[in-house]
Amino acid sequence: MGRVLITDAETRFQNAFGCVPTARVFCPGRVNIIGEHIDYHGYGVLPMAIEKGTEILAAPNGKQEIRLVNVDDRYSPSSITLPSDWKGASPPQWFDYILCGWKGIIDKLGVEQIGFDMLVGGSIPPSSGLSSSSSLVCAAALITWMIHTGKIFEEITREELADLCATAEHYIGTQGGGMDQAVEVLAAEGKAMKIEFSPLQARPVSLPSLASFVVLHCGDTLNKAATSQYNERVAEGRIAGKLLLQGAGDLTAKSLRLKDVQEALGKSLEEMIVMCESLPEKASLEQLEERLGKDVVAQCLGPNTQQMTSFKLRSRARHVYSEADRVSKFEEACRNKDLVGMGKLMTESHESCAKDYECSCASMDILVDECIKAGALGARLTGAGWGGCAVALVENTHRADLGKKVLFQSEPSAGISASFL
Repeated sequence: MGRVLITDAETRFQNAFGCVPTARVFCPGRVNIIGEHIDYHGYGVLPMAIEKGTEILAAPNGKQEIRLVNVDDRYSPSSITLPSDWKGASPPQWFDYILCGWKGIIDKLGVEQIGFDMLVGGSIPPSSGLSSSSSLVCAAALITWMIHTGKIFEEITREELADLCATAEHYIGTQGGGMDQAVEVLAAEGKAMKIEFSPLQARPVSLPSLASFVVLHCGDTLNKAATSQYNERVAEGRIAGKLLLQGAGDLTAKSLRLKDVQEALGKSLEEMIVMCESLPEKASLEQLEERLGKDVVAQCLGPNTQQMTSFKLRSRARHVYSEADRVSKFEEACRNKDLVGMGKLMTESHESCAKDYECSCASMDILVDECIKAGALGARLTGAGWGGCAVALVENTHRADLGKKVLFQSEPSAGISASFL
């Protein structure tokens, strides 16, 4: 089982609900080492699970309701009457992430909704880019499965659970690509994970023994599901892909992902980076509708970005293709135990996130620069960005004083775990 986060858990559960818990789940958070904002464009990423995570204890209550209590007093208790046709919430409150996981499992099983009590605790700083939200969703989904089936990973695989949870997060308005859920569910102890999509595949990646990763917080936070910026980047990438296809005289590709555009054109990543220079840096909605047609643009926008009237295209696509190339080179550097090369790629990744994808912020850029000056081999924002955390690569035989913003030094951890009590 994963780490125990809730002290005196059974006593606290009894005090809250008047009964003993029958099931427990621990789901880690994650830090993305490299490969930012490319999972939803179809490209593989290289994260690792961390020791911090979410712990949930639960028990059936024989009532027509789900009762939710968080051990952190900042989050108010909540309940939902059953049967419920909950369809999501935006912006979400803490318990909506729980209901995402619950809803995903209920939809899969198609069974009568069972009332149960749930005590939730977590050690991941919220809105920090360490995937506290997906950790909540995955933990809630697995414990819902356990309550309704009496089983753990029987009749559902880890891959199926990760995919289900990635889909379920759309209920709170986030169009993620599945990286967070995949690493949090599939991770192997002591390894980073190369996560590929469509189909979902996870492969362990050995990190050089001298490599150590330090996670720091820049001081600013942003809830990605509470802002349109994350979803705007999704739309801009889709439109850039349509323009690249149009420019090459190939409009047959149906998918909206930039990886599918690359495959349709039969180009290498390096060639796609060059092709991006043919894209306009900016375009208005009217210009795009005239060039691509209103139906194509509407398809690219989706329900969460209908308000957009101006788009950045060249720099967005260039980030995606160059970042996908850096992920491949980073894995090669890991195999070669090339710490300097790994660090250089991480820093280049941050520069691309800051300048081309514009998902950094001033305090993050300062923090990354301070890490490099203090002796880190490389550093970059991690997570959705616009605040939150940075990850820095240091050689563990050399002490690098990275200051007071260090949250923790992370070792690769195992994925989600569960037990009946």
